[in-house]
Amino acid sequence: MECLPSYQRPEEKTWSTGSADSVRRHYQAGTLQGKSHGGCLSEPKAYIICSGESLYQMDYNDILKTHNETGAEITIATQKRKVGDIDYHNLGVLSMREDMATAVEHFKEKPSVDELKEIAVCGDESEKLEDCEVAVNMGIYVFSERIMRDLLGRIECVADDMSLDLGKDFIPMAIGSGYAVHAHEYAGYWQPIRTFRDWYDANMELCRSGLTPEEKANTAASLVSHEFKIFTIARCLPPAKFNGDVYTEGTIASEGVCVGANTKLTNALIGPCVAIGPDCDIADTIFVGNLSMNSIHNANVPDVGKGSVLRGVVVDRDVVIGEGCVINNARGWKSHEATDADGHGYVIQDGIVTLLQGTVLPPGTVI
Repeated sequence: MECLPSYQRPEEKTWSTGSADSVRRHYQAGTLQGKSHGGCLSEPKAYIICSGESLYQMDYNDILKTHNETGAEITIATQKRKVGDIDYHNLGVLSMREDMATAVEHFKEKPSVDELKEIAVCGDESEKLEDCEVAVNMGIYVFSERIMRDLLGRIECVADDMSLDLGKDFIPMAIGSGYAVHAHEYAGYWQPIRTFRDWYDANMELCRSGLTPEEKANTAASLVSHEFKIFTIARCLPPAKFNGDVYTEGTIASEGVCVGANTKLTNALIGPCVAIGPDCDIADTIFVGNLSMNSIHNANVPDVGKGSVLRGVVVDRDVVIGEGCVINNARGWKSHEATDADGHGYVIQDGIVTLLQGTVLPPGTVI
């Protein structure tokens, strides 16, 4: 698995424009060749191409099996969703042929309402469009050697004022050219992370408690599993420490965290080396965490001062919140910004307050 950055060869005037153009440039430059055998680079029989903006766990052997069994040139990972549950204006949707359950007949990127009506599968004519099901493109593809060579490999260039995307351009081009395009249905958790709200909600799902196994399967909490372990950077830090009586519910505290007495933590994700003073009330909040434990060694200056209240906040690194601060976006701003020349301050996006890196809030600050 390799991460493909934007690419530019010496003879090209611009960086790659669009996902398909990036893959095209890497393929034509030879950076996608397989492992060396006897000094020669081998041509892969198939390429798995994945979007980097989705949250999921998948065994790619399953989609490869579908690809091989159907004889597809392109296989697209899909998931069935109700129209009312997705932001179809920012996703691709597809429909299958009636005579072949996995064969893709139509593909529309960011469809209009009229296009969605043609693709969506409804129980009966009276059913509302929001309740109908549609197959959503997950941004995970398997391309055959032939499709890479004969279609993507033959595109010589893309005009400076144009883009070439896999969903918007390349997949419809392949279908229109008669290549076999099939779908692989995926039933596990999948969430595209395209907005700040998507990122925040996915993190908050890790904190949800009291879920049934069926409910948990549809949240990011399903990704926390002994079967599929997620590894992170190794840190030589002491465990989290709670001083006195601390109430916690749906909270994850990382190593090096220190929490003062009589503090209440509800649905909070606390990154490493965060020091929270006593008598605080924190809910629906994400602390990115700090790189060092300096604050813990200086108990007089915690990262969150005594008696502070936080609701719906994202706290970046090296932020100091004074005593008695209230950060809850009580005015209900959807979007707002208050920053100084050094980039310190806060930004409100989708109603979520983000305290920017290095910000210091004086005692009694209200946001």
